[in-house]
Amino acid sequence: MGLAVALAYAWLGRFDAPLAVTIELMVGALLWSGHLAWVDPRWRSLRRVGVPLMVASGSIFLLAYAVALAQPLGRWQLGMLGLGCGIAWWAVFSLARRISSRAAWSLPDRVSGGAESARRNLLGATTVEEIASAVVAPLNRAFNESDGETELYTLEPSLRIALGAGDRVTIRSAEVPEPILKEVFAGEQGAILDFADLRTRVVREPAIRPLVEIMEARSVGAIVPCMHDGHVEGLLLVPLAGRSETLSLVDREELVELGGVLGGALASALAQRRAEIRIHRLSTLHREAERRIGLLEGEVEQLRGQCHVLGRGLAEDQTLHVAYSPSMRRVQTRAIELAPLDEPVLLVAPAGSPLLPVSRFIHDRGPRWEAPFVVADCSAASPDQVMALLFGSQEDRYAGWFHSATGGTLLLRDLPALPMPAQARLAAALCKSESLSEHGAEEQPIPPRILATSRIPASELRRRDALDGDLAALLSGRGLAIPALRERREDIPSLVLLAIDRACRILARDPVGIDQDAMEALIAHDWPGDVAELELVISLAVSKTSAKTIPVRDLPPLAWPETAKEEPLDGTYLEVERRLLERALQRAGGNKSEAARLLGLKRTTFLDKLRRHGLEQRARHDMGGSAVR
Repeated sequence: MGLAVALAYAWLGRFDAPLAVTIELMVGALLWSGHLAWVDPRWRSLRRVGVPLMVASGSIFLLAYAVALAQPLGRWQLGMLGLGCGIAWWAVFSLARRISSRAAWSLPDRVSGGAESARRNLLGATTVEEIASAVVAPLNRAFNESDGETELYTLEPSLRIALGAGDRVTIRSAEVPEPILKEVFAGEQGAILDFADLRTRVVREPAIRPLVEIMEARSVGAIVPCMHDGHVEGLLLVPLAGRSETLSLVDREELVELGGVLGGALASALAQRRAEIRIHRLSTLHREAERRIGLLEGEVEQLRGQCHVLGRGLAEDQTLHVAYSPSMRRVQTRAIELAPLDEPVLLVAPAGSPLLPVSRFIHDRGPRWEAPFVVADCSAASPDQVMALLFGSQEDRYAGWFHSATGGTLLLRDLPALPMPAQARLAAALCKSESLSEHGAEEQPIPPRILATSRIPASELRRRDALDGDLAALLSGRGLAIPALRERREDIPSLVLLAIDRACRILARDPVGIDQDAMEALIAHDWPGDVAELELVISLAVSKTSAKTIPVRDLPPLAWPETAKEEPLDGTYLEVERRLLERALQRAGGNKSEAARLLGLKRTTFLDKLRRHGLEQRARHDMGGSAVR
């Protein structure tokens, strides 16, 4: 401005002080206006700079007129006046601008200043909390409390970050309002949503009305997307309440730059936070899985204990095992020899023999004594279901006998009742298990050891084509024959006493003994039904007797009724079959299961024959004794 006065003096000559001051202020105003037009072509910053400019110019003009001399000024006087007016003008302009920064018209300057301060504070911020303090705090300080508060939303995870009392960072789970998300992703990538601009467009674009209403209700003036590598990491909600004009170019550039810096910082911090959340979730799932595994292991141990007790009960109560005779002692010695081995064993014994206790004896004295002991009755399943029962079914989620006994022992009762396809598959499974064990496949589950029972030796079954060749080869190496009860009569007295004790406990009556004559009759009997027949006879006798000892008369019939020699084959086939059924029922004391065993028939086949001959109803009353079903 002093240069402008000097040029005017050189052009016009000497002039007085008021004219010099006027020229100086006019040139200064023109220079500042030109500079402002160059920085802000749309004159959005007029109120930010123009108001202090006019205040300073007017004040200095009045002051200069008040103190200026009336006569013309010399050159040095004119220079001192120009310098003093310039200094005074700058001081007044700075003071006016500082005062005006608190006024409403200085809002654009506060936006850019707050954004610039926030951008500088982001340097070194690594966590979400540090980022929130670096950004939200300076933006909140740039506005009045009535303008609203700055909010920061993140998309993954969905968080709302704000400052509470004492500038404490508060973070809570919250979703970004749906209208805001919709407009951010529908519009230009990274574009700022200006409330003033949206409000002017709402008449032409009714679809953005929900967005405008939300921004107005929450005192949000601008929404800044926080971008990083083309992805929106979060949204910064800036409170520009009370502003009626759209953002200036300078403010937009500052906010866009802030959004880019903030997006990069959030990308790193949120990635770390997502990793921490995943680790926390995995730790929680791991603890829950460990807890459930512990509960399941406890249930498994409980079930194993129950199965162990049940298995013991079957072995010790239902089928008595007494080994006082030399033949049974040889069986016991042979069972001890077979116990440590893994090869399949075929137990051959007549119907009614104590096969279950012998099998349990072998299992308990082997290395698998703590593993499952599974008993499977091959004759109890229909041929079309036995394959699923043996090897399981994925549709029914049933493991099957073979897999349920993994690592333990599988007892297959009445092996010949298995269909040939099931026998072939069983042999293949056993051969595969042997191959894996030879090659040292430690990670494979341990296959079960097979114990099988049959009333006929394996060689005879093979001769009749009732046993698969591969399965017969596996079973031929190891075998154990259990003698019939009539071949070990030394064991009968002990078996009788144990059967009496068990029957008394079952029938809830006082213990009873047995007469010597009755004991001799039992020893002399041939026992075609073996130990099972003995138990049935004693149970019927205990239920019938009323004395303290069982006399001979209370024993059920122990011999077949005397008949003519030609009677068994006298008559038609149906008549002979009917007589055999009647005598079997009479011999078994009316027990259908035992009568079926005596005839070597399955219980279902025996019941079918009874129905065809009309003997089903007579079985309970006409055959003598009480029927046991």
